Amino acid sequence: MDTEAEKLEMPNLSANSSGRCERCGYGLKHRDNSGVRAWCKRCIDVWERRQELTGEKAERRILKLVGSLYLDAKIDDLDAEVREKLLALESGQDVFVFGSVGTGKTFSMAALIRHDIYEGFQVERINFDDFCVQVRSTMSPASKRTEWCLIEPLKNVDKLFIDDLGLRGKQETDFSYVTLYSILNKRQERRLPTFISSNKSIEQLGQSFDARVASRLRTALVIEFTGEDRRQRQA
Repeated sequence: MDTEAEKLEMPNLSANSSGRCERCGYGLKHRDNSGVRAWCKRCIDVWERRQELTGEKAERRILKLVGSLYLDAKIDDLDAEVREKLLALESGQDVFVFGSVGTGKTFSMAALIRHDIYEGFQVERINFDDFCVQVRSTMSPASKRTEWCLIEPLKNVDKLFIDDLGLRGKQETDFSYVTLYSILNKRQERRLPTFISSNKSIEQLGQSFDARVASRLRTALVIEFTGEDRRQRQA
């Protein structure tokens, strides 16, 4: 199905600083060729990416992000109430999903990743603990990467998915806290949505990390997943 962007004439980059983007409502707008529509540079980039996207390229990207287990996850397969909430998200709205293991959190995030990639968005997905290990590895004298080169791209990607936040049973380390806060705070300043899944509630994460992290998570759309462990049932 055509997206809104596909139905519109391609905007040019003639800057107009008198107002905000008519598509996302946040970035400074640019006039299109007709002089009617006005989008920001990020929305124009999404439009262009969507025009150039092929099914093969999209499927390769989806496989890299979600793996073969969740490759076939689709937004239409989600519970109707969850699907309606995800498709009605405002631009820049964060999402926090939580619940017991095996209740469908990762599947729902994989389905949304597929949807967003086909819409032309840049998408990244990380497992938080694994990512922290990668960042720590940059402290080795033999490392050719820096903390900055790993963390900074996540602050600016169109949509970021963070899986399994707060797996540790006790207090998170100062390092984990600083890493999460740095990413989440900057993305919210830039009005870039972050999608987070966890087995813990926001209140529990506030105890594991910090009240400031919990405060930022409370601005997100919160969806609780309940029910039995689907993995165990399938096994």
